[in-house]
Amino acid sequence: MLPLDETGSLGQPFLIQRRDIIATVLIIIQGAWVHVCQRENITINCDEPRIAGALYHEMWNEKERRGISGPPRIENESAERQSEESLKPDGFIDFKMIYGWTQQDYFGIECKRVSSVTQGNNRNLATEYVTNGIMRFVKGIYSPNHDFAAMLGFVIDGNIDNCVNRIQRRINDRTQILNLEENWITEDHFGNYQDLYRTRHGQIDLDNAITLLHLFVTIN
Repeated sequence: MLPLDETGSLGQPFLIQRRDIIATVLIIIQGAWVHVCQRENITINCDEPRIAGALYHEMWNEKERRGISGPPRIENESAERQSEESLKPDGFIDFKMIYGWTQQDYFGIECKRVSSVTQGNNRNLATEYVTNGIMRFVKGIYSPNHDFAAMLGFVIDGNIDNCVNRIQRRINDRTQILNLEENWITEDHFGNYQDLYRTRHGQIDLDNAITLLHLFVTIN
């Protein structure tokens, strides 16, 4: 785990790898999420950009609370390009957790609202998590040629277990489309998190496999 007071000299690159910063990023998210849930303007009826925006502000606050003066630098709704030569963005990822000086020195996170309900407007959220979330990493729109990235699920019905089960089933139904190289499994290499999982996917048209972390948090 990256020391929480890690800093660097002015003008010098941080010698940090994505794998090394993930544990710190997860700590920041978990600490910030407590304060997101205390906001009166965040409810289960909020859309994903509003929830992610609240999390953005609280992650910066959490860095300050913990005295983290170095990386990561947090960007919200950041442009993503499949090629460094692309002039127009191919998409906008919810968070880039930037820890270095090159274009590739970031840990990418995409957020989605999720629910276990089978009727109503939210019945397709588990499918959208896969088709409009995971697939953007598989296609290389997000985090091209990266070794790690993450999906963050905002659980709006309080039922994390059923949300996880629904998402697993949709992944199992799309193993070929998702270029699945490692099935859904609990992730325990970055700390003790009850609702942290991982999958591994080949990125289409890229000679690269990416490990996706899946973290779920409940909107109280």
